[in-house]
Amino acid sequence: MKQSFLMFSIALFMAACSSKTSVEGQIESMPEQSFRLEHLAVDENVPVDSGKTDAQGRFKVYAEPNEEGLYRIRFEQGKYILLVLAPGDNATIKGQWNSLENYTVKGAKGSESLKGLLVNLRENVRDLSTFKVIMDSIKTNEKADSLMQEAENDIRAINKQFVEYVKQYADTTSSPSCALFAVNLINPQFEAAFIARFYQHAPTRFPASEAVKTFSNRFLKQRETPKNIGEKPVVGSQAPSFSANTLEGKNWVLDSFRGKYVFIDFWASWCAPCRNENPRVVDAFKRFGQQNIVFLGVSLDKERGPWQNAVQSDSLRWNHVSELKGWGCTIARRYGVSSIPANYLIDPQGKIIAINLYGDALVQQLNRLFIPEPATIQ
Repeated sequence: MKQSFLMFSIALFMAACSSKTSVEGQIESMPEQSFRLEHLAVDENVPVDSGKTDAQGRFKVYAEPNEEGLYRIRFEQGKYILLVLAPGDNATIKGQWNSLENYTVKGAKGSESLKGLLVNLRENVRDLSTFKVIMDSIKTNEKADSLMQEAENDIRAINKQFVEYVKQYADTTSSPSCALFAVNLINPQFEAAFIARFYQHAPTRFPASEAVKTFSNRFLKQRETPKNIGEKPVVGSQAPSFSANTLEGKNWVLDSFRGKYVFIDFWASWCAPCRNENPRVVDAFKRFGQQNIVFLGVSLDKERGPWQNAVQSDSLRWNHVSELKGWGCTIARRYGVSSIPANYLIDPQGKIIAINLYGDALVQQLNRLFIPEPATIQ
């Protein structure tokens, strides 16, 4: 009887151990530092474990997830590694501190799949950056118009190919966390039908995932009953007033900029489509920042560090505000923002004249406002 009880206890202990998840790794040339593992849950980032790396850049942390989820190991200097962890995973990470994005991961199928997606995302961003340099050089060429058109066609082809890849990935991956991550890379302005279909079928594809149920229910509910119906600002309506503190701690008040155009950009450091769109906003700011227009970034981040690092990394050299409340941001609610990136262009009288100017649309709109048409010869 005692032996049976002992064997039963050992079995329970082994079952408990098998569901525990571990993450260990070694990042060469990494200075000794504190770090932490966070669960990127539906509405908040939840600290899970923490520790200190040793002189060889080695570290180890544990988690006890109830289901597969998206996690992040946060190091100093704003560096981090994204992981997908499931109960019982034993992830092993290898990498170099000065090129952390090239890390390798084994022992967690979801993390391995996510790493492949991130590699393709970085290649897409790198290709677009290369074409941006090419387009800048084309401007000085006497055949600029035709060459620019070819470059723009190439950019559209690259974007289309990447979007199709992400859509196929979201539809075929066996990881619910990877599927949710992928679908959030897709711009809802252009792929609303695909995103709606994804969320309609996702709970059936991943019946055990509470995160999928939560995201799907939230999306479908918003679709059936639009947020702030009858109150959401539209072109021609008065822009809702607000004030907030900037990164530098100064109070920024929308109404104090009457007499100027105002471009308000809703984004977040964790939003890949936002980060992909940022270079275009930077380009518009460089061209028109000295005109009668003010740029403002409104971040839906929850933590100051990643927000500030993204502002610096993406060279967003205009004012930025955030309540650090994520989707609880009252400014975003006043503007009816339910997905990002989102933006509003406001005229000097405080009326909205354009919404969601993506890609080349922002520069084209500002061209019409600030660059006069050539005089017509009578």
